[in-house]
Amino acid sequence: MSHWFQKIWYQIWPINPIEALLTIFALFAWSRAILKFRSKIINQKELIFWSFLWLTAIIIVFIPGKTTFLAHLLGMGRGFDAMVFLAIIALFYAVYRLYIKSNEVDQDITQIVRQMALRGGIKKSQGRKVRKIKKK
Repeated sequence: MSHWFQKIWYQIWPINPIEALLTIFALFAWSRAILKFRSKIINQKELIFWSFLWLTAIIIVFIPGKTTFLAHLLGMGRGFDAMVFLAIIALFYAVYRLYIKSNEVDQDITQIVRQMALRGGIKKSQGRKVRKIKKK
Protein backbone atom coordinates (compact mmCIF):
# COMPACT_ATOMS: atom_id res chain seq x y z
CA MET A 1 0.00 0.00 0.00
CA SER A 2 1.12 3.51 -0.61
CA HIS A 3 2.00 5.69 2.34
CA TRP A 4 -1.01 8.05 2.16
CA PHE A 5 -3.46 5.16 1.87
CA GLN A 6 -1.99 3.48 4.95
CA LYS A 7 -2.48 6.62 7.02
CA ILE A 8 -6.11 6.93 5.99
CA TRP A 9 -6.75 3.19 6.41
CA TYR A 10 -5.34 3.01 9.94
CA GLN A 11 -7.29 6.11 11.00
CA ILE A 12 -10.53 4.44 9.89
CA TRP A 13 -9.75 0.88 10.90
CA PRO A 14 -6.70 0.03 13.06
CA ILE A 15 -6.02 -3.40 11.51
CA ASN A 16 -4.25 -4.54 8.35
CA PRO A 17 -6.39 -4.81 5.21
CA ILE A 18 -5.67 -8.55 4.95
CA GLU A 19 -6.79 -9.04 8.56
CA ALA A 20 -10.00 -7.15 7.77
CA LEU A 21 -10.62 -9.19 4.61
CA LEU A 22 -10.00 -12.53 6.31
CA THR A 23 -12.16 -11.57 9.28
CA ILE A 24 -15.04 -10.46 7.08
CA PHE A 25 -14.78 -13.67 5.05
CA ALA A 26 -14.68 -15.88 8.17
CA LEU A 27 -17.67 -14.08 9.68
CA PHE A 28 -19.57 -14.45 6.41
CA ALA A 29 -18.77 -18.17 6.18
CA TRP A 30 -19.74 -18.66 9.83
CA SER A 31 -23.05 -16.86 9.24
CA ARG A 32 -23.76 -19.25 6.35
CA ALA A 33 -23.18 -22.22 8.66
CA ILE A 34 -25.58 -20.76 11.23
CA LEU A 35 -28.23 -20.20 8.55
CA LYS A 36 -27.79 -23.77 7.27
CA PHE A 37 -28.25 -25.03 10.85
CA ARG A 38 -31.40 -22.97 11.35
CA SER A 39 -32.88 -24.32 8.12
CA LYS A 40 -31.97 -27.87 9.26
CA ILE A 41 -29.54 -28.51 6.39
CA ILE A 42 -26.68 -29.26 8.79
CA ASN A 43 -26.88 -30.78 12.26
CA GLN A 44 -25.52 -29.51 15.58
CA LYS A 45 -22.22 -31.43 15.28
CA GLU A 46 -21.55 -29.85 11.89
CA LEU A 47 -22.40 -26.40 13.24
CA ILE A 48 -19.96 -26.90 16.12
CA PHE A 49 -17.24 -28.01 13.66
CA TRP A 50 -17.74 -25.03 11.33
CA SER A 51 -18.01 -22.62 14.26
CA PHE A 52 -14.73 -23.94 15.66
CA LEU A 53 -13.05 -23.69 12.26
CA TRP A 54 -14.12 -20.13 11.48
CA LEU A 55 -13.57 -18.80 15.00
CA THR A 56 -10.12 -20.38 15.02
CA ALA A 57 -9.39 -18.66 11.70
CA ILE A 58 -10.37 -15.30 13.20
CA ILE A 59 -8.21 -15.91 16.28
CA ILE A 60 -5.24 -16.88 14.10
CA VAL A 61 -5.64 -13.65 12.11
CA PHE A 62 -5.36 -11.53 15.25
CA ILE A 63 -2.83 -13.64 17.19
CA PRO A 64 -0.36 -14.80 14.54
CA GLY A 65 2.31 -15.64 17.14
CA LYS A 66 0.39 -18.79 18.08
CA THR A 67 0.90 -20.18 14.59
CA THR A 68 4.66 -19.74 15.00
CA PHE A 69 4.50 -21.95 18.08
CA LEU A 70 2.62 -24.56 16.05
CA ALA A 71 5.18 -24.24 13.24
CA HIS A 72 8.03 -24.95 15.65
CA LEU A 73 6.18 -28.03 16.92
CA LEU A 74 5.97 -29.25 13.31
CA GLY A 75 9.62 -28.44 12.64
CA MET A 76 8.92 -25.44 10.43
CA GLY A 77 10.19 -21.91 10.67
CA ARG A 78 7.14 -19.73 10.04
CA GLY A 79 3.56 -19.95 11.23
CA PHE A 80 2.21 -19.22 7.77
CA ASP A 81 4.08 -22.23 6.36
CA ALA A 82 2.50 -24.45 9.01
CA MET A 83 -0.98 -23.10 8.23
CA VAL A 84 -0.55 -23.72 4.50
CA PHE A 85 0.81 -27.22 5.18
CA LEU A 86 -2.12 -28.10 7.48
CA ALA A 87 -4.63 -26.59 5.03
CA ILE A 88 -3.27 -28.71 2.17
CA ILE A 89 -3.49 -31.85 4.30
CA ALA A 90 -7.06 -30.95 5.31
CA LEU A 91 -8.02 -30.37 1.67
CA PHE A 92 -6.57 -33.72 0.60
CA TYR A 93 -8.53 -35.41 3.37
CA ALA A 94 -11.72 -33.60 2.34
CA VAL A 95 -11.27 -34.68 -1.29
CA TYR A 96 -10.69 -38.26 -0.12
CA ARG A 97 -13.88 -38.20 1.99
CA LEU A 98 -15.89 -36.76 -0.91
CA TYR A 99 -14.52 -39.44 -3.24
CA ILE A 100 -15.51 -42.20 -0.80
CA LYS A 101 -18.98 -40.68 -0.30
CA SER A 102 -19.45 -40.32 -4.05
CA ASN A 103 -18.62 -44.00 -4.56
CA GLU A 104 -21.04 -45.01 -1.79
CA VAL A 105 -23.85 -42.98 -3.39
CA ASP A 106 -23.03 -44.48 -6.79
CA GLN A 107 -23.23 -48.00 -5.36
CA ASP A 108 -26.51 -47.19 -3.58
CA ILE A 109 -28.06 -45.87 -6.79
CA THR A 110 -26.89 -48.92 -8.71
CA GLN A 111 -28.40 -51.22 -6.06
CA ILE A 112 -31.74 -49.37 -6.07
CA VAL A 113 -32.00 -49.41 -9.88
CA ARG A 114 -31.07 -53.10 -9.94
CA GLN A 115 -33.78 -53.93 -7.37
CA MET A 116 -36.38 -51.88 -9.23
CA ALA A 117 -35.53 -53.60 -12.50
CA LEU A 118 -35.76 -57.06 -10.93
CA ARG A 119 -39.17 -56.24 -9.43
CA GLY A 120 -40.41 -54.99 -12.76
CA GLY A 121 -40.64 -51.45 -11.47
CA ILE A 122 -38.96 -50.03 -14.53
CA LYS A 123 -40.74 -50.68 -17.78
CA LYS A 124 -39.51 -49.93 -21.21
CA SER A 125 -42.32 -47.47 -21.87
CA GLN A 126 -41.71 -45.45 -18.67
CA GLY A 127 -39.56 -42.39 -18.61
CA ARG A 128 -38.70 -40.17 -21.50
CA LYS A 129 -39.04 -41.33 -25.03
CA VAL A 130 -35.85 -41.94 -26.93
CA ARG A 131 -35.72 -41.04 -30.58
CA LYS A 132 -34.23 -43.58 -32.89
CA ILE A 133 -31.42 -42.19 -34.96
CA LYS A 134 -31.71 -42.98 -38.61
CA LYS A 135 -28.55 -44.31 -40.16
CA LYS A 136 -27.54 -42.76 -43.45
